[in-house]
Amino acid sequence: MNRKRWLALILFLLVVFLAVVGLGRLTAPEKAKGRWQETTLFGQGEKVLLLELKGTIPTDKALEDFLSQVRQAKEDPGIKAVVLEVVSPGGGVTETEAIHRALKELAREKPLVASLGTVAASGGYYAATAAREIVTAPTTVTGSIGVISILLQVQGLLDKLGVEVEVLKEGRLKDMASGLRPLTPEEKTLLQGYMREAYELFVRRVAEGRRMPLEKAYRLADGRIYSGAQALALGLADREGYLEDAAQRAAELAGLTGFRLVRYKKPKGLLVELLGDEPPFGFASDTQALLQALAQSRFRLEYRYLGGGLW
Repeated sequence: MNRKRWLALILFLLVVFLAVVGLGRLTAPEKAKGRWQETTLFGQGEKVLLLELKGTIPTDKALEDFLSQVRQAKEDPGIKAVVLEVVSPGGGVTETEAIHRALKELAREKPLVASLGTVAASGGYYAATAAREIVTAPTTVTGSIGVISILLQVQGLLDKLGVEVEVLKEGRLKDMASGLRPLTPEEKTLLQGYMREAYELFVRRVAEGRRMPLEKAYRLADGRIYSGAQALALGLADREGYLEDAAQRAAELAGLTGFRLVRYKKPKGLLVELLGDEPPFGFASDTQALLQALAQSRFRLEYRYLGGGLW
């Protein structure tokens, strides 16, 4: 066999080998579906897990991922305590309550301490009330206990564009909050009642989580923001500090003399490692941002501090 044939054979075997290895790595995450790998941030000893709630309260797949991390932390006997880092202006009412409920179940099993970052307001603070204790920086923007909904009225814009929209309906209020016409007084009253229910749920969560009288929680829940220092004085937080202080406190509550802080990361297949988490040219991120912006045009109740960003 001449040299060229040997090289061709070697290249062929190399391609086959890479294909087999690649296929195995591509399917590996499926075998560990729902399981998260750990990476150590610092320290030695028993494990304290860092859960990160950053940006707008997650929805859809991102929400599923966060909740699966909470479940894994609850079920893993190697995780002795958890610190929840909150840097969020809040988000959707339903998603926020789902996160709070999952965190509350976790806190019944293991010490959970919340660390409030730059902004931990509205839904961000709501989630933090599930923790046994809340640690805040003195300059943190928090509070904003309330409910908001922004409904875009597009009728005027459509008129300028010469676009006519005809709505066919059965049910007098079926097109309520469509944005195609102004709300009637009756519709505003109905929607306000819906918002009131979400508001009262928020206040109850604060009262329960902070172990304060319901009347006091209502007095604090006028939508205003508080600094971390003010939150401490009002009983909305327990102590001043930052992430490492919160991790240390979680370890203390678990009775640990030493600990290492770990974070979850998702196993990656070969294609993800080669191409990255998103397709090239930024197409996915740009499209996702556009879809998220368009989604906000519908009627949606939110525990959100608008000073933390509309979108």
